[in-house]
Amino acid sequence: MEQIIQKLHSGIKQSGWDSYKPLKNELLTYNSKDLLVKLLDTKDFRYTDIRSLFTIIPELWKDFNLDDWMYIIRKVDRPTNYRLYIDDGPYFEDIRFLYNWIGIDSISLYKNDQGVSSKSKQSLDKVFPMFLHDTLRNGDYKEEFSDGTFGDIKYFRDMKTRLISQGAKASPMPNL
Repeated sequence: MEQIIQKLHSGIKQSGWDSYKPLKNELLTYNSKDLLVKLLDTKDFRYTDIRSLFTIIPELWKDFNLDDWMYIIRKVDRPTNYRLYIDDGPYFEDIRFLYNWIGIDSISLYKNDQGVSSKSKQSLDKVFPMFLHDTLRNGDYKEEFSDGTFGDIKYFRDMKTRLISQGAKASPMPNL
């Protein structure tokens, strides 16, 4: 897994997010949950890098259910000393992605889950709701879906429907 993480990191440095698609098939050979936990825990990535990976290659998460997302939420090691306007690590991007792009109230998911450690909840509470909104999601993102920059929008919509059917609540974000 370290090898693909190195490839992702090198690719971002050389050609930005365009480097993701050529690595798609290799990425999909890994256990997606564990890969995403590892990426969310990696300080070498910025939160925008991981958000872009979520949006560009939804095949990484398209088959997840609520338990899979909760596994990720529980496993990510969230820093207690994250400085909101200084740090840009990816440690909270799972919560932001679910809230903004899938349209699920991920705040209540972590707050109401007994499996999320109190340390992690404190870190999350310190960052959210201040860091919740995603400026890209609030902008003109529809072109990225239609021109193929982002993955198939159907995966995003299907995920919201699936998670709500499994007990998650919708966020106030408009549907994609």
